[in-house]
Parts: sequence; C-alpha cells; structure tokens
Amino acid sequence: HKSKRLPAGMASVIAASWPEQNGPGWEYHMWDDADCLAMVTKEFPEYLEAYKALPNNVERADFFRYMVVLRYGGVYADIDVEARKPTAATLHPTDTMVVGWENEAATPEEMAEKSFVRPRQLLQWFFAAAPGHPALRSVCDSIAAHATKILSADAGIDTLERTGPGVFTDVVLRFALEQPPAAAA
Repeated sequence: HKSKRLPAGMASVIAASWPEQNGPGWEYHMWDDADCLAMVTKEFPEYLEAYKALPNNVERADFFRYMVVLRYGGVYADIDVEARKPTAATLHPTDTMVVGWENEAATPEEMAEKSFVRPRQLLQWFFAAAPGHPALRSVCDSIAAHATKILSADAGIDTLERTGPGVFTDVVLRFALEQPPAAAA
C-alpha cells in the first residue's frame, strides 16, 4: 500500500475486524511501500534484487506477503478480508501452515473464464504459517528465480504465475506431497 492510511469506509471496518475478533493480544500490522522495502532490505537481502526487479507493485506485494510471514510467522490477510470468527476457531497451536482452496474448475474454459491459473488453486489472500516455514522459503526462491522472466504473452497471467496463486499453489502442494504422513494420534 502506498501509505498506512486506510481508505475511508469499508476498508477501515474490515481492518478493525481482526483485533475485534481476536482480542487484546492480537497484533495487526499495516505495511506501506517504504516499510516493505525496508523489511526486505534488512531481513532478506538475498531477495532484494528480485523484489526490485519485479515489473509491478502487485507482484512486489505478493512477494512481500510470503517474506513477511516467512520471517515473522502469523496470519496474512489482504486488506479486504474480514475476520468473522476468532482465528483460534480455525488455527491450532500445532499448525505450521494453513491454506485454503480458492477454486476448483471442471474445465480449462471454466478456469480461464474465472481468471484462475490452476484447475485446483490455493488462495493466497489469506494464509497462516509458522516463522521460517520451508514451503514459504521455496515460494520465495521460485519468485526470485523468475522475477524478470516473461512467462506468457499476457502480463496479467504472468503476475498470477510469477508471484500469485500459480506459484503459491505449485510450491505449497509440492511441499505437502513431499512430507511423510503424520502419525495417527
């Protein structure tokens, strides 16, 4: 975001829903562009060149969301995501990463019509992870490796693939499939 000032109206109501639903121990952080650049410079110098090289602010915001949760852990939610229940209703102390499905399309045409890049796609406008989660490190590594690569003839699709739900879905699902099954309790 260009500044820490929320737009008047609904955005401030939505932002207020997080501390209201989660109580006084809940920390809420709004990062502006300058804060993002300072955090990347300090905490992830290995990604700074790629971060700056991304072709637009949307991609930098995508990349930043993964880095901030990789570094500090916690919940990431876009500014237009409202908390309707306390996070404790969904997140448990033993969870190391929680993601959700955004889409399941029956056909490639349906997928394209809805502007999704995967038939089964994870959402990345709300997720949670422990600090240092290796799946987020892999997402960041992938973005850094492809920061300046043109992936298609469509810049919008490139954003979805390079930093958005395309890379997030691919890397997180690959990580999940590589993990041994959890032992039964």
